[in-house]
Amino acid sequence: MKNIFKLGILGIIALSGCANNVAPNNSVQVAKTPSPMTAPAPAPVHSGAVAKRLNDCIVKSNQGADALLVDSQIIAVTRNNPHAKALFISPDKLTDQQAKALANYLVEANACRPIALEGLSPEMTTVYEEFFKKIDGLYADLISKKIAIGVANQERQLLIQDARMKRLDIQSKLNK
Repeated sequence: MKNIFKLGILGIIALSGCANNVAPNNSVQVAKTPSPMTAPAPAPVHSGAVAKRLNDCIVKSNQGADALLVDSQIIAVTRNNPHAKALFISPDKLTDQQAKALANYLVEANACRPIALEGLSPEMTTVYEEFFKKIDGLYADLISKKIAIGVANQERQLLIQDARMKRLDIQSKLNK
């Protein structure tokens, strides 16, 4: 019964997300997007130099052949992904070729994690590390074909939003 309730909530959230046709591509870009309801924008999480290195790393990791396949067939990684709607509702599980491409892409993308953790407070580091652990589990389930592409995209979006809310909470406490 709990699973049915969770799936119902996921479905509602996915449908409301699809209605806006916005599919953020990663936690870093989501974290940089200020909420329209907050008066002052929160202070940046990273220094300018670290933010630039992190952005460069992410851009580089999103340019390979495996990344392009992942973005078009598996996970809506980039902003304004024309495949996002289909990926969020896809009942398909990964093919062996897709699983290999996703695994290869993750090696490249995860190389950016040490940069993402540079200069963070211990509390913020915990948020990022918790997010990385959960997203790794999600990708493992996707690669092992335990979950479908659509479910993975929906759960990924929830994990990103949860991490973003925790980050904003930490920043709001620091700004008081």
